[in-house]
Amino acid sequence: MYIYYILRGIQNGKQVELEGDVNEEEFPGIDLNNGSAIVSFLTKKLRAEGMLGEWEQCDLTDSFFGREDDFIYFHDRWMRRSDAPWRKDKYN
Repeated sequence: MYIYYILRGIQNGKQVELEGDVNEEEFPGIDLNNGSAIVSFLTKKLRAEGMLGEWEQCDLTDSFFGREDDFIYFHDRWMRRSDAPWRKDKYN
């Protein structure tokens, strides 16, 4: 289960970082073990709240192991950096 996020991107031409807790209250109905779903929900929520930006990367901290998983926005979807294809012209 993920418990914390750090979202990075560009907003109004400047690099920004947003961070916060991952919990059932903030992410209702989301599987808190599914990193891609958490990041997609978060970016949609921010857009709905008027926080427009080009979100490019998100780190999620796992509660059990205390490790971070790094997600990137690649070919119009969020995926683990380790799952990204080496060639940019290759779609997964």
